[in-house]
Formats: sequence, structure tokens, C-alpha cells
Amino acid sequence: MLALALLTIAAPIAATPADDTLVIDRIVAVVNKNVVLESEVEGLLDQMMQADPVPPGADAVKARAARKCDILDELVAEKLLDDEVKKLRIDVTDAEIDRVVQGTMQEHGLDEAKLKMALARQGLTLDEYREGLKKQLTKMKIIQLKVKNRVQITDQDVEAKKNQQKILSSLDYHVKARHILFVVPPGDDGKAAKAKAVATLARLEKGEDFAAVAKEVSEDPGTKDRGGDLGEFGRGEMVPEFEKAAFTADVGKLIGPVHTAFGWHIIRVDARVAAPAKTDKDAGDAIRTALFNQAIDEQFRQYVEELKRDAHIDKRICSAAE
Repeated sequence: MLALALLTIAAPIAATPADDTLVIDRIVAVVNKNVVLESEVEGLLDQMMQADPVPPGADAVKARAARKCDILDELVAEKLLDDEVKKLRIDVTDAEIDRVVQGTMQEHGLDEAKLKMALARQGLTLDEYREGLKKQLTKMKIIQLKVKNRVQITDQDVEAKKNQQKILSSLDYHVKARHILFVVPPGDDGKAAKAKAVATLARLEKGEDFAAVAKEVSEDPGTKDRGGDLGEFGRGEMVPEFEKAAFTADVGKLIGPVHTAFGWHIIRVDARVAAPAKTDKDAGDAIRTALFNQAIDEQFRQYVEELKRDAHIDKRICSAAE
């Protein structure tokens, strides 16, 4: 294991005895003239572990170590992109961020209090959410300037993908479902919420009406008054754990408790329905957009790798030498 450099507070004139040295943080990577601090990595790691807990039975220590290295890689890339932002003179204003926040609130029918509640379930504050949006908007501007011109989607690309999707379309479907949610507050171990979910499942298995119980006990403000009704949704519209449970469940069967970043759910699928058919033009437009986005993501990753090759990067954890 490589030794970690220490940032210390030294006395203003005389040398400070070793016993009086105060460690305030550690440098875990040097990126050109920038540093990545251990506190940055650990802060994001804690958020990730809360939003996406390690599944029961998995090696939590090993999972945390792997995620820590992934986060370090992301922060190294961020430092490189920060340098590019300065070179390209890119700026994201508060007004731009405000527009995205307001649009999100309108789309989901949220006021500021409900938005903060939804963010808290994911271990985020509003300021952290805004900072994340700033990074996303900055990335979009970098893409416009440095990446977009690398991507070209041809009509042949679209037709090939369209033919592939026609083969799979007969297997596609949407589901109509209801759920009851018990929220896990930030920093909570979730045991109380899970216990409530287990008790509620027992009530439903004894024959109580799902909608009535949802109105009584569900902690999801968006569906509680509708008896937990989520309406119809397709793949990619729910968080992965919820989607997997809903799309593999038999119609009418109670599923749960299912854990997601929001808490513990009891789910009941009411129906499976054929996915809405798209016109040939709509299908083509959707495929072109999807192919373009995939290509942009790939080219952006390549762009970051090019920045890494040209940079001085010294990782002091998660390195091959450890």
C-alpha cells in the first residue's frame, strides 16, 4: 500500500511537534496541478452506499472498496474536465440551473418541500442536487464544443436497429401496478421501515384491500391518495430494483418487501399490456435519438481517456502497485 500524503496545519513560525500535528485530510490522487482528497471520495461513497445499499449476503467490505475506486476514477475525470472548462471558458449560471430545477418540479408535480423530501430519500440536499445539475450542464456544453462533431448516425444505422427491434417488439409489454412505500430516512438503517413493510404484507396476504391499505399506511405522497396506483409504465421508467420486481411478477401476486433508494415497497402488478405501437417515423426518430445518445456517451468516454493520457495522474489508492 502506497503511503498517503498528509495535509497538516503547521505552527506559524516554529516547527510543530509530531504529537501536535493535526491531520485534516489526505490526498488520494494528484491530477496535473489539482488534488483529490479522501474526504471527497468518502463523501460520495457514503451517498452511494445509502442510495444503493449492498444486497444482503454480498461482501459489503469488498463492494465498498470497489465502489471507492470507481468514485476515485470519476473524480480524476472531473478534475481533468474542470481544467478543460477553464480552457474553453465554459460557464453555467444559476439561472440555467434554476430553469432545470423548475422544469423537474413541474414535470413531477413537486413543490420545493416535496423536492427536498425526494432528494433526502437519496441522501442528497438541494444544494448537492444543484451542484450535480451544474456538472451535467457543464458536461453538455463540453459535448457541444468537443464531442458532438465526432458523431454521425446514418440512415443505414437506423434501419438496422429498427429491424432488430421489430424482432424483439413482440416480447415487449408494459405493466399496470400499485405499490405501498415505507420511506427510509437519510442515515437510517431501514430496519423499522422494513418491519412495517413485512407487517403490511401480512395484512394483504390475509385479504385486506390493497388500495385501502395503501391509503392508510403508504408513505409515498404521489400515490397514497390513489391507493398506490402507479398507472402504466414501461421498462426504464422505474429504478432498477423496482422494475425487475414488477416485470417478473405474476399478475395479481403480492411482491415484497422490495428495497430501492426510496425505501421498502410492497408491489402488486394488476395487468400486463402490450407496449404502444409507434408509427414508422416515430420509431425511426426514437432509434436515431437513442443511437446518437449512445454514440455521444462512447465518444465522451474516449475524450476523457484522451485527457487522461495527456495528463499527469498519480493515484495513491486503487493503484496497480497496491
